[in-house]
Amino acid sequence: MIKKQIFISNLCWKKKNLNFVIDILKKEKISGIDFAPLNHFTSWKNILKKSKNLSGIFKKKGIMVNALQGIFFKKDLNLFRAKDKKKITLHFKTIVKLCKIFKTNKIILGSSNFRNPKDLNFNKANYYFIIYFKYLNKLLKRNKIYLCIETIPKKYGEKYIYHINHLKYLVSKIKASNIKINFDTSIYHSKKLEMQKFSENLKNIKNIQISQPNFNYFDIPTKKNLKFLKILKKQKNIKKISLEIIDNRLNKSKFLKSLSNLRININN
Repeated sequence: MIKKQIFISNLCWKKKNLNFVIDILKKEKISGIDFAPLNHFTSWKNILKKSKNLSGIFKKKGIMVNALQGIFFKKDLNLFRAKDKKKITLHFKTIVKLCKIFKTNKIILGSSNFRNPKDLNFNKANYYFIIYFKYLNKLLKRNKIYLCIETIPKKYGEKYIYHINHLKYLVSKIKASNIKINFDTSIYHSKKLEMQKFSENLKNIKNIQISQPNFNYFDIPTKKNLKFLKILKKQKNIKKISLEIIDNRLNKSKFLKSLSNLRININN
């Protein structure tokens, strides 16, 4: 059986932990990371210049970047606010440049605040969402970048795309070559594991993230995640998988155990 490449989100460590993390990734045979720029840098200022230096370190250490995430963190921009549209597109152009620097072709879009429709009618929100991302696809296609939109459960504060069927509908209506789905097992945190939802959307899924309830460490995996991994292991066309953990202070022992658990359950 061909082993899958494993990646880990950098949302569970800070810049000061980077050398330790790189050593552990190499030891555990982890291919690389999903990278949230502002979990490493303090601001978007001079982000391209600073990223070139970091990319050089990753290349030297053999660390791949699977995808960029957290792309609207510390950005007061809202998709449904007309005056923000030009700024949003300019920011996406910066993110595309970051993809080139880090040699990745995927962007993960969660960003609940960015896509919060607030008092906007639900159908109108769908209309504006579809129209904008049809437009954005031209930039993505030209640069061979995929935007992977993520469903976020209501329990984590999401106000718009909190059901996988809604995301499936939006992606089908956008009907664009480079707009895909980021499938995160967080949708099962408080619901029954329904693999049919995964299978139905497989052709549009470009990225897969495993996460525990409240995005805790994977040191004690849930039965749902273990079952999902068991099924995923048999999918020959899925070659990459990511683990998302969120922590403000890295727990080194739990981090190591989490990586080991994922590797054992997907590649052994």
